[in-house]
Amino acid sequence: MFTTDRLVLRPPQARDLADIHQIFSDPEALTYWSSGPHASLEETRAWLQPLLDDPAASPYDFFVEMGGRIVGKMGCWRVPEVGFILHRSVWGQGVAREGLLGLIAYMRGEGACDHLWADVDPRNARSRPLLESCGFRRVGFARNTIQTHIGWCDSDYFRFDFTPLKEPGSPVAGG
Repeated sequence: MFTTDRLVLRPPQARDLADIHQIFSDPEALTYWSSGPHASLEETRAWLQPLLDDPAASPYDFFVEMGGRIVGKMGCWRVPEVGFILHRSVWGQGVAREGLLGLIAYMRGEGACDHLWADVDPRNARSRPLLESCGFRRVGFARNTIQTHIGWCDSDYFRFDFTPLKEPGSPVAGG
């Protein structure tokens, strides 16, 4: 768990069901997600239950809390791959950028990996510039990488490399 100015990124809890269902049942929010919108609260409950049963399986995957409610999911469901989804009510408010910059700092501090990467559908006009504004760089492209509820999708690949932090009196950390 960690916090930013406005956000708490934390493990999921059973009480998050209604909030996370609002996100995962929204067709627009799920456009570029690997699965389609949840048709019922029970479908979301079935998706959430394994996260509750085994929180250690994805220790770097978080729910995003803002103002006491869950407004998204962000993290590394499988290190070093970054993913995120937000409730439409917070789009355009800098929540994704704030959360992603916080996640980068948290993952750097954890030392769990030496880089992060993201696989983004090239049609996703919001995620590509967000990643770039947080220091990710586009490193590749591939066609027809995954078949989802919207059909075959291409992939733009983005990478963020952790660089050693500079220490006082040293040109580079560890130097």
